[in-house]
Amino acid sequence: MSATNETTAPAATILIDEYPNKVFVGNLSFKTTDGQLQDYFAEVGEVKEARIITRGPRSLGYGFVAFGDEATVQKAVELRNHTEFGGRQINVEAARPMPESAIVARAQHVSGEPKPSGQRRARKPRARKEAARVDTVESSDAPTTEDAKESKEGNGEAKSRGAKRSGRRFGARRFPAKDKEEVKAEEAVPAKKAERKPREKKPVDEDRTPSETVVFVGNLPFSTTDEELAKLFGEFSIASAHVVVNKKSSRPKGFGFVTFANNAEQKKALTKLAGEPLTLSERVLTIKAALSETPAATEGESA
Repeated sequence: MSATNETTAPAATILIDEYPNKVFVGNLSFKTTDGQLQDYFAEVGEVKEARIITRGPRSLGYGFVAFGDEATVQKAVELRNHTEFGGRQINVEAARPMPESAIVARAQHVSGEPKPSGQRRARKPRARKEAARVDTVESSDAPTTEDAKESKEGNGEAKSRGAKRSGRRFGARRFPAKDKEEVKAEEAVPAKKAERKPREKKPVDEDRTPSETVVFVGNLPFSTTDEELAKLFGEFSIASAHVVVNKKSSRPKGFGFVTFANNAEQKKALTKLAGEPLTLSERVLTIKAALSETPAATEGESA
């Protein structure tokens, strides 16, 4: 598991990322301290640094342990993976080193240096509308009494033409008027509302049948990976295991599916886990047979 997804106190994150040889330790108790984690792995080899990943003062339930060489890392995975520590069965995996660019970015974030940003385009000043200029009217251009009479006559003709148009457009009735008796009769009869037919409720699982090899695993922590999901069913023979993620954001949805090698292995797992539920990060997992759609009947077959 990569160390790039960790959330830590700033100084602790940079210190643990400086070591190329380290292991990821998952499913830790929230009460586990850095010293307890270091002491537990000190029996494997020399521990350079042990750090619990936190969000503020609260532990996130996982951490990293750094060693001096790759051989000690592999030894720690063999001796400490799936062992009891702090009342929990922990997961130990070799951690990949964080890319140099990511380390530099974290260092800039910790030191408070501003991120480089593109230059903003300069805004153009808004053009102000010029005030309309009003020219003075010279006395020679003033209208005479005759011009005034002509304008009044012209306005009268325009008004008469407008009245005729409005009469043709809005005055004429397109439909004959109803008698008072017809209006009263219509008001006396109440309008009938259109009756809606009730929708037929279709059973959710009408066209779906339980799968013979696939099981549904719900209530998973959002940090669960495909590898961790497969390890939960390590005692059974499985073909694949995957956690369902959102297509747009690529974030886990909190559930997944495990495909077994055959129907016998699926029944064996369901029977055993019905009496002994699996837990992960203090969550009780929901495990049941997955539902698959019933194939449609082909032409020529009876319904």
